[in-house]
Amino acid sequence: MRRNNLKKAIYLLTAGLIVSFGSSTPGLADGGSDSDLRQGLPGRRISGGVRIEPSADSCFTNFDQSLVSVMPRTNLGLTAMSHPTLWFSLPETTGSKSVEFQLLTELDELVYSTPIEMGDASGVSEFQLPPAAPALAMDKNYKWRLSLACNHGSQSPVLGLEGWIRRVNISTALADQIAAASSEERVFLYGTAGLWQEQITELMNLRRQNSGGDDLQQAWTALIASTGLMSEVSNDIVESMIPIEATASSTLPLYDGYR
Repeated sequence: MRRNNLKKAIYLLTAGLIVSFGSSTPGLADGGSDSDLRQGLPGRRISGGVRIEPSADSCFTNFDQSLVSVMPRTNLGLTAMSHPTLWFSLPETTGSKSVEFQLLTELDELVYSTPIEMGDASGVSEFQLPPAAPALAMDKNYKWRLSLACNHGSQSPVLGLEGWIRRVNISTALADQIAAASSEERVFLYGTAGLWQEQITELMNLRRQNSGGDDLQQAWTALIASTGLMSEVSNDIVESMIPIEATASSTLPLYDGYR
């Protein structure tokens, strides 16, 4: 059963039925505007690179690195959660740096802002919107921004990303299926419902547990290929990004359903 559901997820991702338009199976997740889902929203999934050889006082360690948002091509991720998790591919850094996350309305009104603690290693990491942040309202588009800059007066650029997230309703039947499902089954269910944030979080939880073997790696490869970011996103997993005002473990908490 575990292998079958990962195989199904791989097939759907490879066929482009999930992330090309931000949603798939109609009626499971009410994604709102069809125009948004099909045409996408303006944003930046890949920051400008460092581009120049880092100077001695730069926190960037390698030439031409970028900060990358692991998001669909539409720049819009759907979720059924009030405080979802977003995923980023981070460049290698060293020393002091400033990282900030902002959540805004469609009209650019600031909803939440926090500095973030981020490790030095390059790889894929997550940022979960903390309980201190306002819960996402249903069927509203929210803009998020993530920025990374060195702290010690260098001429290194600020790397910045911008994307969108929307909380949507799911059916009672789907919620019941998810509650009763295994992790591998949830990867498939989230994918068919178009719930991008939950799908990638569940898949990354499985990768952190190192369960699923080759099928799990194939599912991850198919997921990233569907975004068009294969050459931009690291295959490595690094520690979580944490709001500085929060006290939390640097390891990923297992995804435990809707809250």
